[in-house]
Amino acid sequence: MIDINQKILKARKPQPACPVIKEIASRFSPRYFANQPVADKDLKSILEAARWAPSAHNRQPWFFYLTKKGTKDHQKLFAALNSYNQSWSKTAPVFILACAITHDENGDNPFAFYDLGAAVMSLILQSQSLGYYTRQMALFDKEKVKNYLKLDKNYHPFVIIALGKIGDYRKANKEIIDMELDPRPRKKVIANF
Repeated sequence: MIDINQKILKARKPQPACPVIKEIASRFSPRYFANQPVADKDLKSILEAARWAPSAHNRQPWFFYLTKKGTKDHQKLFAALNSYNQSWSKTAPVFILACAITHDENGDNPFAFYDLGAAVMSLILQSQSLGYYTRQMALFDKEKVKNYLKLDKNYHPFVIIALGKIGDYRKANKEIIDMELDPRPRKKVIANF
């Protein structure tokens, strides 16, 4: 009998039409995490990957705020999530808040959100290469987070990233398992060759 985790990994495994790097070929966003901490050295590596993402004019218009489960800050980010995200993210050992910086000493930055996306993807791929998984959450009270963290007016909370090892889905509720087993089709690439 196939283990539920293996069944989920098989169902969620990307099916690229062409060869891609293993971090993309094995990436998926779980809704159930293991109850084990993420090593500090790995967190530093993950954030370093984000730091080296490309950005327009090298402005690096991003800000990351990392919290660990069991801390007051982690609870505050959790409390800002909508009820759906709260229903599954409670198992995540790390939350990383990703913010776009839309204005700096060089003026307005119309590319801030695009550049933040590149930094987040770098963070996700580095996490994947170290054996961790991530799931991004955009449904949260951004004003509540901004006020709690006393963020600069030009720092815009955009996504909270849950990070950790995949949990034992035998302990997850049926609703989460059903969502994980649901297919995830992809659009075809639209390009001229």
